[in-house]
Formats: sequence, structure tokens, C-alpha cells
Amino acid sequence: MLKMKLNSEIKNYIIELTTGLYKGYQLQLDELSKKLNLRFFLADFDDKKISGVIIKDEKTEFYNIYVNRKDPPNRRRFTFAHEIGHYISFKMNSYSKDELIANERFEDYAMSFRHNDVHSKAETEANQIAAEILMPEKMVKDLVKQGLTAEEMADQFYVSPSAMIIRLQTLYDNLMIT
Repeated sequence: MLKMKLNSEIKNYIIELTTGLYKGYQLQLDELSKKLNLRFFLADFDDKKISGVIIKDEKTEFYNIYVNRKDPPNRRRFTFAHEIGHYISFKMNSYSKDELIANERFEDYAMSFRHNDVHSKAETEANQIAAEILMPEKMVKDLVKQGLTAEEMADQFYVSPSAMIIRLQTLYDNLMIT
């Protein structure tokens, strides 16, 4: 298991980037992608294990994000945010930069997004960025104070209950949820 925290520079960039892009507790990912000049597409992949890809468009020099259309909506949402995470990491000169420069793409294979399924700092960081943009720490803590369950919070953020539980466990070290 790779354990790391987002650096404060990336966290501050995310806050600046996403301010005003939430309707209630749901981040408007289409607005965020426009702000970052990213294009989003649903795709059918030949390899069924791929959940998402970010690829540099050779003609425009912009990056396109492709997400597996067969995944459930809240899974597609997390995958989209994860690919945005690679892009933010790239822009902030962090772990995804070398891969995106060298290969002009990142392919992400279906995984549960649990900490022990992540095998690199780039993947761990992309997951953490996705969690931060979809379930911002301040908003999560506000809902915890209101006494909402993990499932109720997942509904508010439009993420899976498992993603919400992982986020809660990340924010609260000693939290045990069954």
C-alpha cells in the first residue's frame, strides 16, 4: 500500500480551480474540464479492463479524456476525475508529468480504487486528486458534523459508497466503517 498526502500546492490549486463549480455538493465535471481545456468522451474500449484514458490530441495539442461507457455513472464520474487528476499532476510538475510527456497518454485499468490496488505514485496521486475534487475535505467534514452516513454522503457527492468510505478513512485516521 502506497500512502502519501497531496502537497499543499496541489491542494490550493484544486481549491482555486473548483471554486464556484459545485451545485450543492456535486462538482460540475464538465465545467472543470472546460476550465482546463480538456475534452471528455464516453468510449467503448477493445480491452474491457480499461476504465479511462487521457491522451494528447496530436492536432490540437490538448488532452482528451475517454471513459468506459459501460461502467456505472458514479464509477465513470470517479474515472473522469481520476484522469483529470493525472492532468492536474502533469500541470503541477508532479508524478504524472513524466508519463504524459513520454507517452502522451495514461491508460487506467479497472480497479476498485482501494489503496492496496494502486501501484505507483502517479496513480495514488491521481486518486487523491479525484477524491479531493469530488469530495472536498471541508465539505466532507461539514456533512460528518451534520451526522450523515457514508451512503448519504455518497449520494450528496454522487460517488460510490466505497469511494466515500475510502475518503472518510483517508480524512479520519482511526475511522472504522464496516
